[in-house]
Parts: sequence; structure tokens; C-alpha cells
Amino acid sequence: MPVSPIRKLNSIWVHVHDIKNARKFYHDVLGLKEIWYDEGGESASFRIPQGPPISMHVQGKDEPGRPAGTVSGIYFSVTDVRRAARAIERKGGTVTDRPEKKPWGNWNATIADPDGNEFVLTD
Repeated sequence: MPVSPIRKLNSIWVHVHDIKNARKFYHDVLGLKEIWYDEGGESASFRIPQGPPISMHVQGKDEPGRPAGTVSGIYFSVTDVRRAARAIERKGGTVTDRPEKKPWGNWNATIADPDGNEFVLTD
């Protein structure tokens, strides 16, 4: 079997409409540390503990790619899904799918950022 040249996941990009609201959500609601911000107001990046940075980019209307406000396919590992979902709601975040125990044993809940990009919490 050939050896892959890919070593690790480097970063995750999420398209948003409003970088100011996105920065507030990722810092104030999710508690992530901002590690970079484009003073031009187009991009920002946040550190995920034990993982790659999650970066956001204001997508121009004529720019190709996934539009802001879609399912991201990104799962965040948490210690307790129910507790994390409650904490996110208390801080003004949106839980789009309530915590639910899955047939394979994990608890999952889906949250959304201000642009509607959805992320799954899993334990």
C-alpha cells in the first residue's frame, strides 16, 4: 500500500457573510482563541484545542465555492454534549438539533453559527 504524503489536517475554512458576528460567535460563544484577524475585515482564524485552526472567510458574491450558511460536515469533540449545548444556548448560540443518543452510542447535537453554518457536537 502506498504511503500518503498527507501528514495531518492543517486548517478548516468556513465561509461567512459577516466577519464581525462570526468572530463574536467563535470567541464568545464557543470560547475559541482568536489567533489571527485580517484588518481588512475579510478573514479571521481561531485555535481549536488539540486540533487545526478553524478559519473563516467572507465569501464575495462572485466567488466560487460553498456558500455561507450550509452544513459544514465538521464535528467538534466535547466531554458532555448535553452540557455543551446548554452552555452554547446560554451564551446566545443556536442549537438546531437537540442532543440525541445515536444508535452507535455517541451523543450528538447540531449547532449553527450566525450565518447558519452547522457543526455537530459529539462525545
